[in-house]
Amino acid sequence: MDLFPFQYININSKRYFYYIMKPLYDIIVIGAGPAGSTAARFLTDKYNKKVLLLDKRIFPRDKPCGGYLTKRIFQRFSYLKLEMKELIEVPTFGSYFYGPNLSKLTWIKEFPVGYLVLRTKFDDYLKNLAISKGVTFLEGKKVIDFQIRKEQVRVLTEDRNCYSANLIISADGVRSSIAKLSKIDNKANSIRKGLCIVNEFRVDEDFINSSYGKKRPTHYFYGFNKIIGYSWVFPKKNHINIGIGGPSNAGKELKQSFIKFLSYLKMKDLVPESLEPTKKIKAALIPTSTALYRAQSYSDRILFAGDALGVVSSVSGEGIYQSMASGEDAAFVANKAIEENKFGADFLQIYDKVWKKDLANELKIGGNIMQLGGSEEKEEVLKKMRIFFEKMEESAELFDYFATTFFGLE
Repeated sequence: MDLFPFQYININSKRYFYYIMKPLYDIIVIGAGPAGSTAARFLTDKYNKKVLLLDKRIFPRDKPCGGYLTKRIFQRFSYLKLEMKELIEVPTFGSYFYGPNLSKLTWIKEFPVGYLVLRTKFDDYLKNLAISKGVTFLEGKKVIDFQIRKEQVRVLTEDRNCYSANLIISADGVRSSIAKLSKIDNKANSIRKGLCIVNEFRVDEDFINSSYGKKRPTHYFYGFNKIIGYSWVFPKKNHINIGIGGPSNAGKELKQSFIKFLSYLKMKDLVPESLEPTKKIKAALIPTSTALYRAQSYSDRILFAGDALGVVSSVSGEGIYQSMASGEDAAFVANKAIEENKFGADFLQIYDKVWKKDLANELKIGGNIMQLGGSEEKEEVLKKMRIFFEKMEESAELFDYFATTFFGLE
């Protein structure tokens, strides 16, 4: 890649000494997770654009997540079907749901309702797929600032390189540096996010087969240990993914509840007795429906997608499908902006309509449990959970509606 000599760049009273890299890209996508890699793939494969994909991490990298794919991912992104056997660990044929009093509801089908994956493998595949379509990928590139100019936008990385494009798609996660630097939504800091504590344990496949069978049902525990959220168990091929999610201000409580949850699972023979928490326990913020609370999802020469936008379902905690969908939506709008040579916020506001038409309805279902947890007393929220589970126990129709909605099947 050609480059110009070092130059000084002044941004917001800060002075940087940087290489100005060449050439000018059509779009720079920041973040190579499901949203960013999907956006980059569509931009090159469908719209024939010159795309630079940056990520601060070195791939393959892990992501604190359950690793559950709903069927609709393979329906919408049909190109993934070609590598389905390689991508997924196992299909899952249903779930058990437990209320705050540990009452159990069974929803098991004769057909797969979803698929369990390892995020290390899945995300790396999406990134490699984008590269195979012509995307330029650079890893270990932490973005520290950007500069909006009349004719382009410049992105500065920690290693003293500066990349230029017509437009940025910011898919750099829930702690998006671009969202913070752009100051498009100061209100975002007050939005109540979720937090999950998760670990993926390698377990002998014979144990998993014995405890979960070939249908690999997932388990969801609502209100376990009085947490406003749910705990989960995802039995994969030779891993069991265990996590617990709740309000972001309950980190200590969530960690303690994770240990109790693990002990409970041992008692129920859902994990081996020898399984112990390790330093591999990870925590991650979860932007549950926070996109609905943002003032806007765009700025001059910038579109936000995935966790940077905040499109995780407030009902199920699902975020992979929504991230990929928002990545496709962002690619559509970015291409339109380039075709019309319009990059200002007054034009890019059409992105709000595009992603909301695609995702807003499901993000609104049930509201945002984290907002609810912040506005009501814990016991009142747990009481509502108990009542809801009691109603589902009484009505098979209500329970089936909840489950099909939960898994994005309707």
